[in-house]
Amino acid sequence: MRDSDMPEPSLNALLNKILPPPGPQLDTETRAKLLATVHRVSPTGIAASVLLPWLTAAAFWSEANHIALLAWCAIMAVLTASGTWFYLGYQRDAGKMSRSAHTRKWWNHMRAIAFLTGLTWGSSALLHLYSSSVVFSSVLYLLTLGVLAGGATSQSPIPSNLVFAGVPILVPNVLLADFAFPNHGGYVQVLLALYALMLARHALNLQQTLVRAIQLESESRRLAKQFQEEKERALHASEEKSRFLAAASHDLRQPVHALVMLVEALRARNQSSSLHPLVEQVAAGTQTIDLLFRSLLDLSKLEGRKVLPTLEPCELSSLINDVMSQFAADARDSGLTLSPRVPSELYAMAEPVLLRRALFNLVQNALRYTKRGGVLVTARQRRKHIRLEVWDTGAGITPEHLPDIFSPYYQVHNPQRDPSQGLGLGLAIFKECVRLMRGTYGVRSVPGKGSVFWFALAPVPAETVEAVRAMRANIQAQEAKPERLRGTVLVVDDDSQIRKAWIALMEAWGIRVACAAHGAEADALFAKGLKPDIIFCDLRLPGSENGLDLLERWQTTQPQARSALLTGDLKSAALQAAEEAGYFVLPKPVDPSNLRMLLRRWLHPA
Repeated sequence: MRDSDMPEPSLNALLNKILPPPGPQLDTETRAKLLATVHRVSPTGIAASVLLPWLTAAAFWSEANHIALLAWCAIMAVLTASGTWFYLGYQRDAGKMSRSAHTRKWWNHMRAIAFLTGLTWGSSALLHLYSSSVVFSSVLYLLTLGVLAGGATSQSPIPSNLVFAGVPILVPNVLLADFAFPNHGGYVQVLLALYALMLARHALNLQQTLVRAIQLESESRRLAKQFQEEKERALHASEEKSRFLAAASHDLRQPVHALVMLVEALRARNQSSSLHPLVEQVAAGTQTIDLLFRSLLDLSKLEGRKVLPTLEPCELSSLINDVMSQFAADARDSGLTLSPRVPSELYAMAEPVLLRRALFNLVQNALRYTKRGGVLVTARQRRKHIRLEVWDTGAGITPEHLPDIFSPYYQVHNPQRDPSQGLGLGLAIFKECVRLMRGTYGVRSVPGKGSVFWFALAPVPAETVEAVRAMRANIQAQEAKPERLRGTVLVVDDDSQIRKAWIALMEAWGIRVACAAHGAEADALFAKGLKPDIIFCDLRLPGSENGLDLLERWQTTQPQARSALLTGDLKSAALQAAEEAGYFVLPKPVDPSNLRMLLRRWLHPA
């Protein structure tokens, strides 16, 4: 390498250290925002081009040639007119042109205005030739430095403007420094060069910061839009799931509905004392299946709720005993004790499905992580709430894990993610159930000794408790009556299993029953002289008619009959229309005790 080649790389290295590296190519959106930033400071530049020249000319009228001062003011008037044209034209085209076309047009015009600004302000250096006043020359240089500083800030969004404006300002002032300051021109020239480099670096830093801010804003908007799209997709998926459950629940409920009614018919017909325990065990198992099935579908329905569920008085003793009976065999097989400690009558404001699921998950979780000892479930009334607790003698939880145990899929004692030990959703579902019931929850744990999970619910007012007691006493009195019922019931259902179950149950209760698979078959029965006291009609039937249409039609032909709809739908337009029309709706699977209460109200004892 020759020595003559060394200065150029050295100069480049020096400039690279002084000046920031060039940024990436800007897209149209970023260029448009940078142009808008420059445009916002245009009124300030216009005001400066009007006021400063005339104030300077007035202040130093006797220090310089009058014609030169007036000529400079006229030149600055050209800048004022050009800046005004740029400002008004930019605003006018913004409402007429596309963003990209508007940016392309005024990007080039902006450079022309920047170059004109440099020429006009640079022309002030010619005044040094028409004045011998050092004070006047100093003021002109101060004006020049101020214009350069203002331009470095206002034009920093587009650094190329600094070249178009800065060079025409600096060159005449550097060349005429000897005329303005005899014997000190070299010093002033060096100061101008250093000042220009400092302003250039400052402007480039500002431009990079502004570009990053614009790009971050654009990225934030993109992410916000992406988030909104993902949210809409998730809502759409949730709605699809709800529609699927609404469509599938009818078919899923049918066999459970038939099973519940057949078992109830078996209980009513059984006269054998030896078979009685087995029948009761089958009935209990069927009730558990019915309960879990209802809970599954009801929770799916609750997941989509945008409002909190309606709370009602819930008697805790029977509910806790019922939940614990589901785990009695598992606890016994594991050598664990499972015991309740609940007052005989204690009520809390809750949603039955959510309360059962919350307690179910706590007991299941306690048994899963308890190897010795047992699990205790307690409920007691405090001053302002009802507190339920599940105690266990399991492994316990260390303090660092406590904040995370209610998070989905978090399992302290299952780091290998063994699915046989659960999925880690139990406590997360428990937390959501308590939240929906407007309750509070928490946990205390001692590693190696066990844990206490608790949740608190609102108590039931005393007057409400009295009303619930009276209603329960009335129901128990009704249930204790041995009378058989008398009347005729028509059941319209397209499922043959369901029809057989209705026949078995109604005959066991002493009620005459007729069944039809669809509306035409029911009309045929009416034509033969059937006069039912009650019509139970499935909401969803084959063909174009649904249960609501049939009951509306039969109101005129069978005025003596009371009507009720049967449905397994979670949500549908027909179900909503039936409820709005005031029809009694029985959800499938039908609860036998509720059905018997309804029959007692609508029929007469035999």
